Amino acid sequence: MTIPDAPTAPASTAAGWRLGLLYGPAIYGVSAAAVALPAATQGLRTDATTAVWILAIHALGLGVGAAVAGRATDIWRPRSVIGVGTALLVTGAVLCAIASALAVVVVGRGLLAAGSGAMTATALALAAGTPASTRPGVLARLGTLMAMFSATAPLAGALALMASWRVALMLPALSVAALPACWTLIRSRSHQGGVGSLDWAGAFLLALAVGGLLLTAESATVEVARPAVLALVVITCAAGSLLAVHSKRHPTGFLPAAVVHHRVFWHCGLVGAGVYGGLFAAVYAVPNALVRLGHSAGTVGVLLLPGAIVGAVLARLATAACGRLPPNKVLAAVAALFSAAILLAAADRRPAILVGTATVGFAAFAFAQMTLTATLSACIAVDARGGAVGIMNLLFFFGGALGSMTCAVFWNPSGLPAAFAATTVFPATAAIAAWHLSLARMGGAQILRDEGQTGVSGEAVE
Repeated sequence: MTIPDAPTAPASTAAGWRLGLLYGPAIYGVSAAAVALPAATQGLRTDATTAVWILAIHALGLGVGAAVAGRATDIWRPRSVIGVGTALLVTGAVLCAIASALAVVVVGRGLLAAGSGAMTATALALAAGTPASTRPGVLARLGTLMAMFSATAPLAGALALMASWRVALMLPALSVAALPACWTLIRSRSHQGGVGSLDWAGAFLLALAVGGLLLTAESATVEVARPAVLALVVITCAAGSLLAVHSKRHPTGFLPAAVVHHRVFWHCGLVGAGVYGGLFAAVYAVPNALVRLGHSAGTVGVLLLPGAIVGAVLARLATAACGRLPPNKVLAAVAALFSAAILLAAADRRPAILVGTATVGFAAFAFAQMTLTATLSACIAVDARGGAVGIMNLLFFFGGALGSMTCAVFWNPSGLPAAFAATTVFPATAAIAAWHLSLARMGGAQILRDEGQTGVSGEAVE
């Protein structure tokens, strides 16, 4: 069932480019940081397994930040959400710039990620809130620019590394530079803030439960005392139980019943988490593997750049294929191809194979984000859409954090082949879930097919 849009001002599909500039630097928090991870590990005098938290905390902070900010865009004006996000980005960047210990870097990266979450949630909420007639074009352009940021991320990380590994970790703060280009879009939606207040208790309990799950998973990669792990499990379970009770008592709170009881929401979340799990594992493992093969960080950035650009083109071709094939089948095929590429990299670790794996990962990432956002937007009411997209992205990034951690867990004792083989389960699960995601009944198929047909014909949407 498709939910009709509320009356809103016409929006040009060119807005997707500007919103992509706001979203894009968040991607640097993963790929660019991964290139700098070996240098950061040495600079902080830690080991590679523990340093994976530099990536994992970004996934957690970005996911929680996107969830909170997404819901906030349903209640507050987008301008207020952007203001908070800017403050978090600046504070996080300062901490990363002055930190001399891993713990401080992790805190700074967490704040940076939360600020990026506010930027990405606002960008996606503005895109999802555009009229149905222009939404496919807006999302397609946003997705294409996301893929292009993925393309430049390894090289951006390498160039930043020439100054310092700290600079490479601070790159998500570049979202602030996109604000002037997006300000007219933000102001045009300022009158659309909802009524009520943000459910801070629900947001805190969700962050505590998700953070506890990730910390529990991380305890498998580092030596942690059993009593501490047990306490962590108890806190996580308690937070999850309290969140369930709280959400039942507040059906319009942070986790709206209309969203979390919607089958499409969980189906989309599972698909996205699988794709992101594979992507985060790839961007963690591929640069490290290339460095171990004797390539410098700069060379790694150059090696990944052409392949990532091809990934952006593949994502666009997948969108065009939606004009002739069911979009969920196209998404399933892309995810299955990504799973096969990771499995091939487990068996053959030549640079060309590793770069090819990252290429397919970038394509799957961009296409999944566009497809799943379009699907969820088509079946969730306008006044809950920002929160729904934000919480869905929390599931995505949670899957991403699990993917990088799974890779780290298997790499240290068993080597890269075992690490890659273990992470194939993420995109494989996404492929199976996407195959059974019935977009046609949910309203997501038609808007994707409209965009795909436009891409095939070559007609300008603007």
